[in-house]
Amino acid sequence: MNHLAKRTLMAAAGGILVVAAFSCMGRSKNPIARVDKDGTIIVDVNQKPQEPPYTDISMKAQGQRVPILMYHDVVDRHKDVYFDCTKKEFEDQMQWISDQGITPITLDQLHDHLTSGAIVPEKSIVITFDDNYQGFHDYALPILEKFKYPAAMFVHTKFVGDKSGRHPKMDWPTLKELIKDPLITIGSHTVSHPADITALTSTEQFQELKDSKETLEKQLGKPMPYLAYPDGKNDDSVQDIARQCGYTMAFTMENVPAEESPNIMCVGRYIQSKLETAWDDRDEAVSGGAIGIFRGKIQSAPVTYKEGEFAGTKMAFVIGGVPESLMSLTREGVVDFIHRTPGAVAGINGGFFAMAAISSTDNQMVGPCKTHEFPELVPDKSKEIWKKLHNRPLIVWGPSELAILPFEPYTSNSEAAFRNFMPDYTDAFLAGVWLVHGGIARSKDDMNTFASKDIQDPRRRAFIGIDGEGHIVLGASTESASSQKVAEAAAAAGIQEAVLLDSGFSTSLVYGEDVKASGHSTSLLPSRPVPHAIVLIGTLDPTTSGLGISTFKPGPPEEVQTPKRRRRRHKKTDDESRDDSKAVPPDSTTPPDKVPPPDTTPPPTTPPTTTGGNTTTGLNHGLDR
Repeated sequence: MNHLAKRTLMAAAGGILVVAAFSCMGRSKNPIARVDKDGTIIVDVNQKPQEPPYTDISMKAQGQRVPILMYHDVVDRHKDVYFDCTKKEFEDQMQWISDQGITPITLDQLHDHLTSGAIVPEKSIVITFDDNYQGFHDYALPILEKFKYPAAMFVHTKFVGDKSGRHPKMDWPTLKELIKDPLITIGSHTVSHPADITALTSTEQFQELKDSKETLEKQLGKPMPYLAYPDGKNDDSVQDIARQCGYTMAFTMENVPAEESPNIMCVGRYIQSKLETAWDDRDEAVSGGAIGIFRGKIQSAPVTYKEGEFAGTKMAFVIGGVPESLMSLTREGVVDFIHRTPGAVAGINGGFFAMAAISSTDNQMVGPCKTHEFPELVPDKSKEIWKKLHNRPLIVWGPSELAILPFEPYTSNSEAAFRNFMPDYTDAFLAGVWLVHGGIARSKDDMNTFASKDIQDPRRRAFIGIDGEGHIVLGASTESASSQKVAEAAAAAGIQEAVLLDSGFSTSLVYGEDVKASGHSTSLLPSRPVPHAIVLIGTLDPTTSGLGISTFKPGPPEEVQTPKRRRRRHKKTDDESRDDSKAVPPDSTTPPDKVPPPDTTPPPTTPPTTTGGNTTTGLNHGLDR
């Protein structure tokens, strides 16, 4: 065997070994392997395999809202169709964008923002054009250059250079000059601009998408990762084929900010005549729910209790410890959750659940949910209520970090999305409204934008938050109050971030064995049994541990407005005058004569089968009680 043959064989063998090493890593979590200069394979036991980049709209992007504009032809004076724009109208709109302090960004910036959470200017917008009209070059481009605004043009390749009619198209030499301009991005608009690409066969769809991309790349010498569907029409099949062809972001004509789109291959745009509507939608989203993303370190401390009147509202707070959320197979009192959780010393009722009836045993949650017992997230499958849930706050935490962010049902509803956001997360659920952000109570109008209609009704209200030192805070009003009043009280108490938990009859704040705030469902049952609760793991602070001894005496039921019906006088029961030493453990669902010792059995390790299901009967769409 000659020297060249030996080298070839050795190289092939080395390649096989390297492929085998990396193939094994793809199937298991083996360390990283590399090949040294002399051909030796070295395994690095300390280096972890690199995670592939996230390719869809990330939860990390949900702290901002970016609208996208869609233009067609720009003409000198007279428009033939409503979706065209005169030169003066276009300049006026660019001036309006400038006057509002809005910053146009590129498609590359948008894609990076959507998939990785990269921060873009606070007031960002994207400017796009369809159909490759010559009017873009003649009238729009000089105005864009005047303002130094970037823009994108989507080209249907079959019509490049077509000069017929009153709306001629740019030719290849013009496009080759445009592509040199750092302000201009060019993308695909298919080959022939079919009236409805979803009506074509899969082979025809593939040809429209692939041939256009390849032609543009060959003619212009740059990758073409972006696509605009003709007339915005698309479906799952078209999106899949677009991905197969190598597109990484595609645009429709749905009027939503980019972050609220169903996925990265279905990003919404507004026609240019709706510029101010697009910006109003953005402002409403930002002020009403998409107010940012909070991420903060959890600092454990002995669990303490305090109460008092803050900003005119009587409140109770439990502060410190490490949080765990728990699910019940049916429903339980918060005390029951505490008793069955090793190390738990306090707790509060948790997120919102579908069936509001006190007698119900259903445990389906509203929104996605994960607790310590669940190996993976249980997504929300009730699409019929997703429009009511978007931009409400998600709360997510792991061993050392807590986060709050706006919920978008399509893109924040899978295990992969949550792992991308916080790889070591352990708990997640949907809250009702963001009460306090950055230490400031949110206004009534802002809270009402995406919350339920009864969010400001007076009732006992519960929340979870974090203070300026990173301590978890479980809080509740000890009297009826609106969400606005509770937000003002929490901010006055020094809480930096807080979100509303299920309230009204579900309210149940427990410190040690004592119920400090309750919904007063019945005289024997201080609060409605719930399927979901948050407990604090730790030890009671010696200075307040004495306040954790049960002294609970049920008060009168919460008043409920019932039109045309007399409210019966509350009749005193035997339980209300009983000896406290024989009292039922507060907030427990266990009968008085069958109170067991604290249960230290670990909770179930699999999610209840009803959680996150499709049941809609009796759904409490308002997310309040």
